[in-house]
Amino acid sequence: PQVIGDLNTKVVRIAWCSGAAQSYFEQAIALGVDAFLTGEISEQNVHYAEESGVAFIAAGHHATERFGVQALGQHLASRFTLEHRFFDQQNPV
Repeated sequence: PQVIGDLNTKVVRIAWCSGAAQSYFEQAIALGVDAFLTGEISEQNVHYAEESGVAFIAAGHHATERFGVQALGQHLASRFTLEHRFFDQQNPV
C-alpha cells in the first residue's frame, strides 16, 4: 500500500471505496473524513492529501476489490442455491 499523510494522525472517520475510486477523494474531504482508502492514486490526489491533511491510502485495485467479489459470490450462492468458488489471482500491483 501507498500512504500519503501523517502515519501518526488519529483516524476517526474513514471513507472507503474499492478499485479505482480516486476521483471521489474531493467528496470525501468535503465530508470531513480523516482518511480515504481505495485501490489507486493519481498525482492530483497526492497534492489534495498534502493540502487537506486527509490521509490517502492506495491499497491496490485488485486487493481492494477481491473481498467484495467473494461476498457477492457467497450471497448469490446462498440466495440461488449455487455452488460458489473464488479463485484468487495474485496481482503485485
